[in-house]
Amino acid sequence: MLVEREESINTLRRLLTDTAAGRGRVAVVHGPLAVGKSRLLHGFLESIDDPRTLVLRASASRQERQLPFGVLRQFFQTTQVPNSVRDELDDVLTAMTLHEGRTDPATGSFSVETFGALQRIFRLLVDLTEHSRLVIGIDNLHHVDTHSLCGLLYLLPRLRDSCSLVALTDDVGRRPTSALLRSELLQQPNLHRIELGPLTHEGTSRLIAQELGGTSAKEFAHRFTAVSGGNPLVLQNLIGDHRAGLGPFPQGYGRALLSSLFHCEPTAIAVVRALAVLGDGTPAPALARLAGVSAAEADRVLRSLDSAGLLDGRAFRHAMAAADVLDDMPAQERAELHGRAAELLYREKAPTVEVAGQLLNAESTRAAWAGDVLRDAALHCLRAHRIREAVAHLELAEQTCASAPLSAAVRARISRLKWQVEPASAAPHLASLTADAAAGHLGTHDLTDLVWALAWHGDLGTASRLLSEVRDRRTARHGHESSALQDLRFWLTSMYPAYAGERRPTARGLGMGGDPPQPNPQTAAAELADALIRGHAATIRARAEQALNTARPDTDSLWSGEVALLALLCLVYTDQLEEAADWCVRLLDDARTRGSATWLAVFTAVQAEILLRGGELQAAAERAEEALARMPAGNWGAALGLLKGCLVLAHVRTGRLDRAAAHLAQPPSETMLQSRYGLHYLYARGHYRLATGQAQSALADFLSCGKLMHKWAVQGTGPVPWRTGAAEAWLALGKQDQARLLLRDELSRLPAGGSRARGLSLRLMAAGAAGAERPRLLSEAVEVFKECGDKFGLALALADLCLAHKEAGDHRTARRVARKAWHMAKACGAEALCEEIAYKPADGRATAPVKDDQRTMSALSEQEQRVASLAGEGYTNQEIADQLFITTSTVEQHLTRVFRKLKVKRRQDLPCHLETA
Repeated sequence: MLVEREESINTLRRLLTDTAAGRGRVAVVHGPLAVGKSRLLHGFLESIDDPRTLVLRASASRQERQLPFGVLRQFFQTTQVPNSVRDELDDVLTAMTLHEGRTDPATGSFSVETFGALQRIFRLLVDLTEHSRLVIGIDNLHHVDTHSLCGLLYLLPRLRDSCSLVALTDDVGRRPTSALLRSELLQQPNLHRIELGPLTHEGTSRLIAQELGGTSAKEFAHRFTAVSGGNPLVLQNLIGDHRAGLGPFPQGYGRALLSSLFHCEPTAIAVVRALAVLGDGTPAPALARLAGVSAAEADRVLRSLDSAGLLDGRAFRHAMAAADVLDDMPAQERAELHGRAAELLYREKAPTVEVAGQLLNAESTRAAWAGDVLRDAALHCLRAHRIREAVAHLELAEQTCASAPLSAAVRARISRLKWQVEPASAAPHLASLTADAAAGHLGTHDLTDLVWALAWHGDLGTASRLLSEVRDRRTARHGHESSALQDLRFWLTSMYPAYAGERRPTARGLGMGGDPPQPNPQTAAAELADALIRGHAATIRARAEQALNTARPDTDSLWSGEVALLALLCLVYTDQLEEAADWCVRLLDDARTRGSATWLAVFTAVQAEILLRGGELQAAAERAEEALARMPAGNWGAALGLLKGCLVLAHVRTGRLDRAAAHLAQPPSETMLQSRYGLHYLYARGHYRLATGQAQSALADFLSCGKLMHKWAVQGTGPVPWRTGAAEAWLALGKQDQARLLLRDELSRLPAGGSRARGLSLRLMAAGAAGAERPRLLSEAVEVFKECGDKFGLALALADLCLAHKEAGDHRTARRVARKAWHMAKACGAEALCEEIAYKPADGRATAPVKDDQRTMSALSEQEQRVASLAGEGYTNQEIADQLFITTSTVEQHLTRVFRKLKVKRRQDLPCHLETA
């Protein structure tokens, strides 16, 4: 059933009834594009089932506009016309076609032969309908060829006194084959107009209910009305998509629009394509200029499509349709259209970003002005943190560069930006940039970034040669090496200890007094490296804090990110974990805002290292895996050592040796092993080998760390405490003297106060101590680990202290310390260590915590739960009092009530998994 078309159908039926009295009727169904005119006419003709009615029909099309008498020929291609009559009419029409040269279709005049042929056609029609009615249906009057229009102008007046109905469909918004002839044809006195338009919202709802059911009508009516504008063709596409399980999506709108445009004149297609290129709301004159038509024609097309519901004024009803229109064009033609749009917008002084967008879609340009536009648009994109878009603009801008230095500068920026989102995509540019540098086409800024990128990707040889060439040219020209070049070479030494460059002769002053001018990023990076290698912990921390207060990764230089990264690692290396964690969160937020996927992954890896050093093993592993997921291994360059080292060590300490082995299975690059980040990898691999009984191989890894760091002549412990690792390996090999020498050396290098390295050294020194010395050293190690916040180190020291007390026969203290060690290891996620801590004293009562025996804790107050929890973990009454800021007497009173409520006699019987409020 045709929705909201009932009145139109009834009008046609009434007119057909009127013809029974010998009164000929003409009906014209007017309506915009694709509102169902053809379907209405077809439905009406199909409903005529009277055998006494002869139905002739024809359908005109844009493709057959130039075919003389094409529509008239279609009338008689039906089995209702006898074969003999069809053959005769075919001969008549063929003869008419031969005489078309003497016919002037623009005025409706005919040759004598054509006039006679039309008379013959009329007589045949009269003979065919001598005892029946005649119904002629003509679809798409606006496409009827001029010769057929002339024929209809002859026939229609002569059918007024016959039992005939001529029904036509027409779109007044479309340009006809002949406006004059159509106008004349529609002036028939017996003509009736039937107006057809898009469906109303109610009609749309009825159609959906008819096709999909009432529930769908309620759910989709508003959405379908908005997308379709009530156009039946669009609605049928949307309904079909939903019925096929594609959901209520707007693809059907785009398909219906393309289908409708297929039947339109070329000017309409050109205007719609111009709208798709220039965007919704573009004024008709601008569309006309791009489409190559008059403003009046563009306005006519827009009004026609709007009245059909196919457009919403000067806008598509859904953005997807614009993409569909452009995708339907041949690629070359589409690119040329975008190029013309760019020229048009540039001449009209449109915003740079709009012009550049068209140039991008054109994919190539030779315009002299295009380079400046594209580079300016790239800056706009960077201000909006759209790095990938900026790269696309610059890649096209490179094609327009008129000089080698300008081209080199654009290439350098492309490489720098690509690194921000995917370092591997920047690597192919390094060779051409190196050639640019060798030719002297790179400025200082781009040269320093190139050195940094080469170092990141592990191309130490090229970076070294490049610096040497630049130094030689500088020395030959000025007689000395620039300070910027010295900074680069020193930084490279800090990145790769094996780099054979000269070290800076003196340490640069750190400028801690007053407010010194901020150095450029590479100088700041060199100063941080200088502090890390030559300075003590306090100096390193001060320099790192100063750098972090000013440094933020940006898109202007890769060095800005290096400064922030190096400063952050300086805090990590000096055990300022809380401060490092705070800065890391800020840098992560900044990288997220700027859209730099690379820095986001790198700072996530540093965050994992902070968690690892704080003993949050499970969280460290998860964060490191997140960093690897954000950026695959092929993008990490030498920094993969930092990430892999964190992952391996976290898995080793949690007892997941299989996972650690999986990360070690892929051989590392030699360049990475020679870098500062390689120290993390070697240190972690050494601990994996220790855990798997390969003490000799572990020792080799730790000593390799020492060999690299020896080239720096580091005053402190540096990035990793390799001496404690090597000492642990010597102890595993039974070489206590060698271990003791390394540990004493380590302790002599450490400043006063607590540090992870001091805690590690004290714990291992205790392994070779005897008598009361061992518990003393371990107790000191415990306090150091507490101070620096290393939970895993604290768990290890407590576990060792438990054994020391057991060996001394102090089982009560051993039990208490074991419970503390177990809880601490459990909090770290070190399950393997939890199992090792299980301890049975002489009375056979297991000290290792067991699962709660489900005794209710609801009877305890919040403060009683806190006291019971700490007591269960092995804390003394005094320690509990200190933590909860209460007196020891209050602690004793709370415990008395706890014992009574839980029906236990001593603190060792308290459940181990008491939840604190």
